Amino acid sequence: MNNFQGLSKNEKIKRLKLGIREASEDPIFFIDRFLYTFNPKVKPYHLPFNLFPFQKDKIILEVRKAIEQGYDIFFEKCREMGATYAILDTLLWFWRYIPGSNFLLGSRKEQYVDNTKGNADDVSNKEESLFGKLEYTINKMYPFLLPKNFYIRKHLTYMSLLNPENGNVISGESSNQNFSRGGRFKAIMLDEFAFWENDVAAWGATADTTRCRIVLTTPGIRPTKARRLRFNKDGEKIKILTLPYNLDPRKTKKWLEIERGRRSEEDFAREIMINWETSLSGRVYPEIKYAKVGDYPYLHNKPLFCSWDFGLDGVAIQWWQYNNKKQKRLIDCYFNTNKPISFYFPLFGIKKLKDGRKLENLYTYNDDDLKAIEAVKAFKQPVHFGDPDVSKRSLISGTSTKHALIEVDIYIRTNPQANDFISRREKSKVMLQNGIEINQTPRTDFFLECIRNSRYPQRLETSQATTPINLPIHDFTSHHRTAMEFFAVNFEDIYEDRPRKKEPKETEGTFEWHFEQRRKQRALGQLSGL
Repeated sequence: MNNFQGLSKNEKIKRLKLGIREASEDPIFFIDRFLYTFNPKVKPYHLPFNLFPFQKDKIILEVRKAIEQGYDIFFEKCREMGATYAILDTLLWFWRYIPGSNFLLGSRKEQYVDNTKGNADDVSNKEESLFGKLEYTINKMYPFLLPKNFYIRKHLTYMSLLNPENGNVISGESSNQNFSRGGRFKAIMLDEFAFWENDVAAWGATADTTRCRIVLTTPGIRPTKARRLRFNKDGEKIKILTLPYNLDPRKTKKWLEIERGRRSEEDFAREIMINWETSLSGRVYPEIKYAKVGDYPYLHNKPLFCSWDFGLDGVAIQWWQYNNKKQKRLIDCYFNTNKPISFYFPLFGIKKLKDGRKLENLYTYNDDDLKAIEAVKAFKQPVHFGDPDVSKRSLISGTSTKHALIEVDIYIRTNPQANDFISRREKSKVMLQNGIEINQTPRTDFFLECIRNSRYPQRLETSQATTPINLPIHDFTSHHRTAMEFFAVNFEDIYEDRPRKKEPKETEGTFEWHFEQRRKQRALGQLSGL
């Protein structure tokens, strides 16, 4: 607030009234003159929020414009730019002065949305959550700025801030598939969106509940909807604003060198330099750089191969062919987590189980699932490759994955070497070095990110270990990486290295005989569920 020293009482009152009126008309004046921010790293910790020029121009004005005009906005930022406080305080200005300003605040976990629940007499600092920051700001506000009849214990409750004067509400919700459904909001803030688990479903749900979505995030450590928005992978219109460290006058060259020295190379690139390339060293397949990405569609006159990875925490499926130059071509792929194996059957034209139950009645398929099913529906029946241990994996109750697949005529062929990562890796490296074609879809974009970011664990310089690191890190990249390896080792050994001699007619009772009989029955429409 302005320094009133030396002014008469009447002048002070006049100046204060002018300030209050200007604060009601301008969020920058409101924040810059009256609000506080908290920084536990710098004394005296509680600081007047004296805005930097970039916070005024690139955050507050941009957020106000997006809310008033009704469009989506995306902030990618360096750490500790004051962006979260600036956006929350802008929303608080709308809440205080503009009728009809209901907002929703979201973050990846509940405690990051609101950690203030508990003893009302607890005065400990809890500003690390979004509602904790709001509570801090309101507690520091002058009473004459608060709404009439506002009582913080009554009107600031768990994940809800009510303005009793105009009825505005700021609500909170953590990441989930139905995020924001059932509400209508002037704007929704999605904090650290690159780290949400249910990002695709949540983003889709918010489209029907607001005209203005405000994404605020640092680059994540895995491919996400935030990354796709940032690089316009899905053709969605959203305004991108970058907040690099050099906008902040506190972040000097000395500061930069200190941060470089106390962070890993990858952490520094991501958190400070806003680099979305998550893996910078120790990559398993640097040869992926030879891949060609573009329009490489399904070839009707070529065999089709499907490679699976049946992970306990997810399933990856890839459709492969080879072109006239004998280069491998990834036509499409799919990945999902925590689903029973029968959930994936519609990707192969299977609409119901052997007992007659329709899969559409058993499971919910979101828009992305339906797009994938539509994209592969014209594919011929492929030859399937996968994990030799498929019979040991149990993703559904009461039966093995292998048995469930055989029930719908999906037979997984495998080479025993597929259990050996070193063998799989060598075959995969040769395949990538020879160049592969990748048909560009949202799903193959994810595959590409997985292969690019698959890496080995890095040992500390102080480590005394002498044994070599032979296995990659198990993370989001693992399933598509492994499915690609299963294709490489099975195709090379089963289809390219075997002698090219005329195959004898299938003997009754063999795997090949059963496979051919099922194929003939399917062609005649004699198998239920197909």
